Amino acid sequence: MTNQQKLTISDIAKLANVSIATVSRYLNGQLNQMSEATAQKIKKIITETDYIRNSAAVQLAKKRSNLVAVVASNIDEYFSSEYFKGIVSILSAFGYIGVLLDSDSNLKTEKAHLESVYNQNFAGIILQPLTTDSAVIRKFLNHNMPIVLIDRELADLEMSSVTTNNFEIAKYAMAQLSPDSFSSVTVITEPVKKLSTRVARVAGIKTVFDQVNVIETRSEHFDVNQLATTVDLNNPKNLLVVLKERLLIQLLTHPSFLMQAHQTQNITGFIDTAMPRYLAPNFKFIQQSPYLMGASAAEILIKHLSSANNDYQQNIQNIIVPSHYK
Repeated sequence: MTNQQKLTISDIAKLANVSIATVSRYLNGQLNQMSEATAQKIKKIITETDYIRNSAAVQLAKKRSNLVAVVASNIDEYFSSEYFKGIVSILSAFGYIGVLLDSDSNLKTEKAHLESVYNQNFAGIILQPLTTDSAVIRKFLNHNMPIVLIDRELADLEMSSVTTNNFEIAKYAMAQLSPDSFSSVTVITEPVKKLSTRVARVAGIKTVFDQVNVIETRSEHFDVNQLATTVDLNNPKNLLVVLKERLLIQLLTHPSFLMQAHQTQNITGFIDTAMPRYLAPNFKFIQQSPYLMGASAAEILIKHLSSANNDYQQNIQNIIVPSHYK
C-alpha cells in the first residue's frame, strides 16, 4: 500500500491480525476488553502507518457528529461571548466543535434554531433559552439528545443546568448597600417575563427593599436621557440596580454618572467583564463568571455524551457557579 493511499480500520485489523471490532474498541479507549499485548500491537501499527481515523465514518456509525450546538439568547451580550469561550475551551479538548447560534433575543429565531438542531446530526446542545415553554425542550429529551441549560432553569423539567446564585447574591449586595441610605430603588432590566435568572434577581432585591420600581427595556432601545425624565439620576438617594452589563455600561458612560463616579455609590449591577470597574473604580458590582459557567456546562455535556447506553438523564447535574459582590 502506497503512502498516498488512506488506511482504513480494516487495513489496521489485517496488519494486526485482529478483528475490526478489536481495533474499534482500541480506538474508543476500551482497552479493558483486550490483552495488553494486543493493545500494544495495535498501537505500534497505528504509529508506524500514521493511521488517521476517519471522523466522518465514525460519526456515521455512531449516528452522531462531533458538532455541539450552542444556542445563545443574544451574542451581542458580553455574557454570551464569554461563556462561549469557556464552552469551546472544553469541547475542543475532547474533539468536539461548538457551533454558535444566535437567537437575537427573538423567540421565533430561537425556535427556528432549535428545529434546525433537532433535525440535524448534532451530538448535543448547550442552551441559554428565551422560551419558558418546557414542551419546546422536552422533545430533545424524548429524542435522547444530551442537553444542558446555561444561565436558566425550567422548573418543570429535570435536566442538567449551570446557573449562578442570582437570588442570594442580589439579596446580599442590597444588604451591603445600607438600605436606610436610599429613598427609592429602581431596577433596570431587559423584560423579565418568566425567565428564571431575572425573576430570581428581582426577588432577591425585593427581600431587602420594600418598594422597588422595575423598568424593563431592551439594550438596543435603552435611552438614559429618557430614563432621567422619570428618575433623578443626580440624586444620591436614588439607588439604581442594573441586571445586565450592557445596560450598566450605558448608564456609567452617561455624563451625569461620569461626574459622580468618585462619590457615594448609588448604582450597581451584574457584570461579566472588567469594563464597569474601569468606568467606576470606587464602586462595587456583582461579578459573574461566565467563562467558568460555560466550561462547566461543556464538562457536563461531555459526561452525558460519554454515558453508556445514552442514559445521561440518570446523571443530571445542576451546578451553581457563585457570583461575588466586590
